[in-house]
Amino acid sequence: MTPAPPSTVTRRQFLAAGAGVAALSFYGESSNTLDTTHHVLAPSASPSRTIRVALITDMHGPHNWIGHQELTDQINRFRPDLVCIAGDAVDDRGDEPLVAQYAGIHARLGKFATLGNWEYQGECDLRRLRREYERAGVRLLVNDRVQLDDPAGPVDLLGLDDWRAGAPDYAQVTALPAPAPESTRAIIMSHCPVAFDAIMKIAQRPTVVLAGHTHGGQIAPLGLALVLPEGSGGYVQGRYASPDAQHTLYVSRGLGNSGPPFRIGARPELALLEI
Repeated sequence: MTPAPPSTVTRRQFLAAGAGVAALSFYGESSNTLDTTHHVLAPSASPSRTIRVALITDMHGPHNWIGHQELTDQINRFRPDLVCIAGDAVDDRGDEPLVAQYAGIHARLGKFATLGNWEYQGECDLRRLRREYERAGVRLLVNDRVQLDDPAGPVDLLGLDDWRAGAPDYAQVTALPAPAPESTRAIIMSHCPVAFDAIMKIAQRPTVVLAGHTHGGQIAPLGLALVLPEGSGGYVQGRYASPDAQHTLYVSRGLGNSGPPFRIGARPELALLEI
């Protein structure tokens, strides 16, 4: 068989390809800069005042470009009542001490975390992770809930185990006590947003669900996510509501990277919420 002649590339094609690569490289680099967003989510029971929640997710330590001091300063300037760390904080066994970065963050009602799929897939030492979180003043909730005292009314906070790699206990959702007084809020941390589909069907009271996992697609030219990981449930980023408007989901794009060490069209997000 006669070999095919080598393909040729014109100078114009070469320059166009080079410009495309350069533009992609620049866009990828610039897309690793922190985007701090601020959202007012409709309170579930019309309390007299909202609570301020800083949502941190998908840090993927050490696979991120986020300056720890920058993150701490942004959150502390917001003066949150509550900090929620919704999973994928670290990627591998041995990275557990990286959660020490949350020690300098202050929140009146406390700092809480739950697990994502990477703490399992990376075979992290979950007992050590819990200890490291405690040293940083963070309580790890895995299918566990607490009631927090707030002058505007108590806050019921539930941390579900990860949908993809763990075993979320949805009985904890149905067991959330009826709100008394009416201003009691129910906030649920669930790393994978697909859990919202189950929560809005079984919850006996209005809820706000805080999630991450999707990275907003991470590679999303012109804002269009090319691929979403299993567990996204079709949710990409931002605010979603149940058909009856009783339940709200917020999906953060997260802070770190999984796979490629860059983002395109989906900058790392620190979500500052009023609930």
